[in-house]
Amino acid sequence: MSKTLDLTQAQLFLDEEIIEQTTRLQRVVHQPNKFPGNPVYTVEEGWEGAGMIYLGGVYIDPADSMWKAWYVTLSPPEYPEIDFAICMIVSSDGIHWERPELDVYRGHDGRWTNIVLDLSPAGRTAAPTIIHEPGRKDEPWTMFISLCSPVESTHYLGYILRSSDGVHWRWVNQIPDGLEHGFHDRTTAFKCDDPEFPYVMIGRGKEDIYKWGLERAAHRCAGNENGVDGEPTRVVTQELEDDPHGQIYHAQGFAYESTYIGLFQWYWETDDPYGEMELLTSRDTVNWSRVRPRRVFLPRGRPGEFDSHITDTALSPPIRTPQAAQPISTTESLWFYYWGGPAMHGNRHLPYGRGMGLAHLRADGFCSLRASRFDGTLVTKPIKWPGGSLILNATCLGGSGAGSLKVEVLTDDLKPIDGLTKDDLDAGPQDGTRLVQTWGQQPDALDKITDETIRLKFYLDNYDLFSFRAGNVNDKKRYVHSD
Repeated sequence: MSKTLDLTQAQLFLDEEIIEQTTRLQRVVHQPNKFPGNPVYTVEEGWEGAGMIYLGGVYIDPADSMWKAWYVTLSPPEYPEIDFAICMIVSSDGIHWERPELDVYRGHDGRWTNIVLDLSPAGRTAAPTIIHEPGRKDEPWTMFISLCSPVESTHYLGYILRSSDGVHWRWVNQIPDGLEHGFHDRTTAFKCDDPEFPYVMIGRGKEDIYKWGLERAAHRCAGNENGVDGEPTRVVTQELEDDPHGQIYHAQGFAYESTYIGLFQWYWETDDPYGEMELLTSRDTVNWSRVRPRRVFLPRGRPGEFDSHITDTALSPPIRTPQAAQPISTTESLWFYYWGGPAMHGNRHLPYGRGMGLAHLRADGFCSLRASRFDGTLVTKPIKWPGGSLILNATCLGGSGAGSLKVEVLTDDLKPIDGLTKDDLDAGPQDGTRLVQTWGQQPDALDKITDETIRLKFYLDNYDLFSFRAGNVNDKKRYVHSD
């Protein structure tokens, strides 16, 4: 289901959906800044094995305001009875994490562990995706997991579990009665806007891969508790302009403001293999495109760093926090959690030495439209103005203030509207994620065009424009966590 154009949600520039024409602008893909204190969590207990694997989700639980993360322990040597178990860690600030003692699984010494689900009786198992659904008041936590029954070593089926607290899980469909989704391993999931098939699954579609002899690729289908909406369709695969050493190891996605954003992992099959993440985007969860210019979004670390050979983001949306909650950033930002380590598939076992890292990105900061050496302009497609203020997310290059960003409102046929021209625009702050635009010192200047079809024209000089939207600058609904 395509997302309806809603101007109260941020309009990003990952694609050309909102863009009619630009001059002398360049799309720039931005990378998150890694927290210098990484890793923020590493394994220590015997049941956790050699390192964490499959970071299924990181959220702030609205029930108790605690940060919670779910990850997998795989074949821990000190616990040979465990093949695959899901663990949870908690934090009060998102940086300092600890293992809670949960009443699900006891360790060999009799202590309670932080394991929430032991899947040792199952066969081969893919990453568990944790989804928070506040509309399900009794069981707001959903887990999607793809696995094989013990007797079917390569036939993966999808399973949905529910939980009231993220600790105690109820199987909606029992093994081996899972969803026939048509994927092999590495299947992830996220929630979309379709009420009939709300869970979008992305994995390795077996039929397409076998038909064409693809090394690896990512495919999509959607489903509910009872079934799926059809055969997997292709999302992304290696292309002719790509380095042939690369394979699409897996992909994942999430709803973000006015669009869907995806991340896929490159598996670079070199003499010393490594993995890192690149961006995807979609308006309907069916048709996906790689963001241009094609650039690594979350690169691996330098030699000697904990993530020197792999980055793999959590299977959940980034956490958007206000400036007041930032010990590591001065700007409203998105916190990306990821698991990383010194080894990638092909040179050592997957979980070897892996821990959890944190990276932060300016809110809406996946990419910007930039005017640097020359002045540039952007004209939007015709839009129906819903009312409210025009709010921009923008920054002057270099922080010097030696630039300008102006906006004027045009009719559908490109004529400036009296009182709303760039010359009527009031001067304001140079940098911010919520820059309110006013004309003629009138906060309500845009009220006269409510429900009218207009265009916006942006004039940029030495500026990055990340997004725009209509609404109330003090709206806190977009925060996952707010004061």
